[in-house]
Amino acid sequence: MKTKPIDGLTLFFDSRERDAAELIGQACEQSVEIIHACWGLDTPEDCRVYVMTSWLRFLFHAPPWPYRILVAATLPLWYFRARKLWALAGGWHQQFGQRRAVGVKPPHLLQLADTRIGKRIFVQEDDLRAKVQRNTCHELTHAFTSHLGLPMWLNEGLAMVTVDRFAGKPTIKRETLQALAQPPQDTSPGRYRQLRGEDMDNLMFYHCVRGYWLTRYMQDTQPDLLQDLLRQKHSHGGLESKVAAAYGMEPGEFWKSIDAIIVSHFKEGISIGAENDH
Repeated sequence: MKTKPIDGLTLFFDSRERDAAELIGQACEQSVEIIHACWGLDTPEDCRVYVMTSWLRFLFHAPPWPYRILVAATLPLWYFRARKLWALAGGWHQQFGQRRAVGVKPPHLLQLADTRIGKRIFVQEDDLRAKVQRNTCHELTHAFTSHLGLPMWLNEGLAMVTVDRFAGKPTIKRETLQALAQPPQDTSPGRYRQLRGEDMDNLMFYHCVRGYWLTRYMQDTQPDLLQDLLRQKHSHGGLESKVAAAYGMEPGEFWKSIDAIIVSHFKEGISIGAENDH
């Protein structure tokens, strides 16, 4: 496997994937600059980026040796879920101790991905090369923030907003605000462990778009707070209490009210009575 150093990262790729490596390498350079400038986050000391052509190969090559043994020993526990996620994902991020590993599918594999969730969330982009680069930016943002253990809404929201900066334009459909106009009964902050079972797609859709719009709302109204949250690790409860307090609310009140507040803030051009997307 070939390697190439890029701004403190190491890019890994097969020789037959040189074109994809060049594409992803360019995205790495631009993404690192944006993440530094926007969020003040340092490059991880040990961060690998892979042109990912096989999820099994990625999960056995990327970790340090002690973690490879653990991956092999636990393979039966997560094999089928990983195989299912591989069909959906354009990229992955994994943390193995101090090592962060990002895998991004090359264009020829990305075009085979299941896009049923993505079509609901993302502005249509037909250029596979642009999609690959945006996936790189998204997953690198996760790698730069993984030490903070962010809650799902901010983890995904921050990555999606960073991709907007990368693309120079909004990449999330404006009509996804309709999901916040008609939220589910349970408006508590989502957790990754909730994304199971038959309703996984709808839960992922709601919590991802909510995280995006909430992060954008905070950028507009409390930019200093957003920067402050990224300076050190907080418990999920502590971080969410800090956000609620900044808006003069208790956490429970915040999560019951925030969807309507966000919709009101971004309401221009949104049909509040539109059919619920989830």
